[in-house]
Amino acid sequence: MKPYYNPSFATEELEFHGLEDNSEGKALYFPVRSRKVLVENGIDAEEYFKYIPERSVLESTEVIYIGTLGDIPCHCFEIPEGAEFEDMEFLELNDLYGIIDEEMLGIISRAVQMADFYRTHQYCGLCGNFTHYVPEETGMQCGSCAHIAYPRISPAVVVLIEKEEELLMARSHHFKEGMYGLVAGFVEAGETIEHAVHREVKEEVGVSIKELSYFGSQPWPFPSSLMIGFTATYESGDIEIDANEIEDAKWFPIDKIPTPPSKRSITGSLIELFIEKHGPK
Repeated sequence: MKPYYNPSFATEELEFHGLEDNSEGKALYFPVRSRKVLVENGIDAEEYFKYIPERSVLESTEVIYIGTLGDIPCHCFEIPEGAEFEDMEFLELNDLYGIIDEEMLGIISRAVQMADFYRTHQYCGLCGNFTHYVPEETGMQCGSCAHIAYPRISPAVVVLIEKEEELLMARSHHFKEGMYGLVAGFVEAGETIEHAVHREVKEEVGVSIKELSYFGSQPWPFPSSLMIGFTATYESGDIEIDANEIEDAKWFPIDKIPTPPSKRSITGSLIELFIEKHGPK
């Protein structure tokens, strides 16, 4: 990983498979409903997850151990629909960006993904019976046939393509007006991430690239992807877009680059790298 790249929504301090030791009564709890996190109004962000939920809440759902931060065990749980809370609100992960520190944001993103995994895997995909969470496996196991399902992480590639001092940017149908990003796509079964980059570039914009170089990776919890970033140089071909995938693609000189995605995404960090390389010294 590049020394200057520090991805958001990533945790490096949480010990995922440590011992669940709460002998001193310290713990962090991350209550989640439909991928939103419940926080208390009117308190400092540092205090958001230090309270212990009411017993009635804990008894109505399964509390999932997600790791240990220092000597503090961390748990998440899915709040049942219909449960109401005074002076509290549900926030999206993006709402918490810039409010809490990056490490805690990474832990919360893991909590949201694990709670969502629990919510969507309560029945066995093989026999249909109930499952339960097995912390040592980080999986949901069927109580009947013992099949275990694990959290799904979908690898996706994103690539910055430059031609001399121009940057190839593409616009998706669902982007905000005027916004462009980089060529990106999911890795298919049976291919390497390098092959996925070349394939996605050829499919979406019709050009060939060379000098593919790894930049870094970022967990992207929207919903559960792993973004793998690359840089590359244009080799040949004219832009021919796949209208089913993207709306437009163009070469942009540095002084014409449209407003890029936020630096919270690896796409934003890659574009910033290009601007630093070709901008005024």
